[in-house]
Amino acid sequence: MLSQQNAGWRLSGDAETTQKIKKSPRTSGLWSLPWWVWSVAAVVVALAVVRAFAPMTYPGDIWRQSDTATIARNFAANGMNIFFPQINWGGSGPGYVETEFQLLPWLTAVTYLVFGEHVVLGRLISLAIMLVAAAAFWGLARRLLPVTPARWALVAVLVSPAFMRWGTAFMPEATVVAFYLLALLGFCRWLQEDRPVFLVWAAAATSAAALVKPTSLHIGLVFGLWLAFAARDRLHRVSLYAAGLAALVAPALWLRHAATLHATYGNTFGVISGGDSKWGSLAMWLSPEFYLGNLRSETIFIYGLVGLPLAVLGVVLLWRRRAGRPTRAGTSALPLLGAGAVALTVYYFAAGRYSSTDMGIQYHVYSLPYAAIATGAGLAAALGWVRSRWSRGVSALVAMSAVLALGAQSVNVFVGSLPDRSGVFGTCATELDAVSTPTDLVVISTTSLTTDGAVANNFQEPVVFFLADRKGWSLPADRHTPDEVAALRSAGARFLVVGDPQLVPAGGSLATWLADTARVLRTPEQDGCAIWDLDAEAAR
Repeated sequence: MLSQQNAGWRLSGDAETTQKIKKSPRTSGLWSLPWWVWSVAAVVVALAVVRAFAPMTYPGDIWRQSDTATIARNFAANGMNIFFPQINWGGSGPGYVETEFQLLPWLTAVTYLVFGEHVVLGRLISLAIMLVAAAAFWGLARRLLPVTPARWALVAVLVSPAFMRWGTAFMPEATVVAFYLLALLGFCRWLQEDRPVFLVWAAAATSAAALVKPTSLHIGLVFGLWLAFAARDRLHRVSLYAAGLAALVAPALWLRHAATLHATYGNTFGVISGGDSKWGSLAMWLSPEFYLGNLRSETIFIYGLVGLPLAVLGVVLLWRRRAGRPTRAGTSALPLLGAGAVALTVYYFAAGRYSSTDMGIQYHVYSLPYAAIATGAGLAAALGWVRSRWSRGVSALVAMSAVLALGAQSVNVFVGSLPDRSGVFGTCATELDAVSTPTDLVVISTTSLTTDGAVANNFQEPVVFFLADRKGWSLPADRHTPDEVAALRSAGARFLVVGDPQLVPAGGSLATWLADTARVLRTPEQDGCAIWDLDAEAAR
């Protein structure tokens, strides 16, 4: 077993560590970080900025980014009312949609009004918010771990694939991580210092996180378990429950308003009122694919492969060193890691329909702080063992190799982001732009179904709508019928765009109907995308 001296750090959260934090906060602030941490941060930020200027077509994320970017565009074009976000697949209506509170698109729209529409602005705002998240994480880690493991934990956050992938994505993940970490930091300080202002801080940050993504509400279970593990006597305080209820007010009001938008205009992201379901099921939970899918997402996109064994080492060492060491409430990392593990497990089971598949990799972003704390503890111990046996030069080389290994998956995300991967979506958008005008309503075919088994499915495909800047309807794969397309034409649709020829097979009922009543403008054999003019007069 590693000794404390060899490991290079003592058990986190002892009274001495806490007193040092309270007496000299400046010495453990961001500006006290050593040059090598700042060097890692500089390299990561530089790569992230380059990625922000790359095409917004990273596999698996393009659909979500397209909707977010569309909402930002519509804010800037149609008024800055944050209570009425608009998408482009709402048919002939205004496109008001039930969704989460659209803070990132609204902030981006503000920059559009000043600099014009440039998607990179939204992605750079996301990066700035992710850096706020990193700063909040440092505030948390330095209160739970001694200085060396805390520094390595911060490095683990910076080089995580999650930082690179969602830190520069036009998605709300960076925003919710920032509020989530600010909530953890505020609650940690309340545990350590027992001052009401920090409980208010935690409640406000929790409320903001839940507005941005309601899935973050599992943090309430984290807080409850953290208290049960570290300061059980505070569970009886009325102020705790008052703060919890106060944190729910704004999200509840927003969700009610968003559900009204769905009921009135028929558009939804599947947030709360229907149209899609995220819930797991017994059959899913009994399937090996559920567990393998969650493990895969965690291992690759949060831990970056190498971080997982280091995190296991960190947890084992923290567990072994817990005995016989009196700690003050909230000054040990172990209770938080235990609370996070239980709460995230419940969360991944609850949101099992997406958490275990490639469609919901972003659902795992909440694991980042817990994974980084454990990884930092394990890496610091491993490097302490190396330093005790090898020269300073060898130790530095091993440390550098460890950073490169931890960041390998992040580099993979960066490299994969550089090529334009819009594929048939990009082709359809280009061809549609060539044959239509911005005022034409269009029907965009999608391979998604209206139901996934017996579960409602959000089939809307926003990519072509965003890239071509057109409005209209999404046509799910199970509604490619003459009656459905005729009804949409009667509602005002002018063009039908089909990116997958198997959805309109030759000789089928829809293909025959289109041949009789519409005019083909593009074919998949010629352009990779089929487009029909549905105007009856034009067809004749």
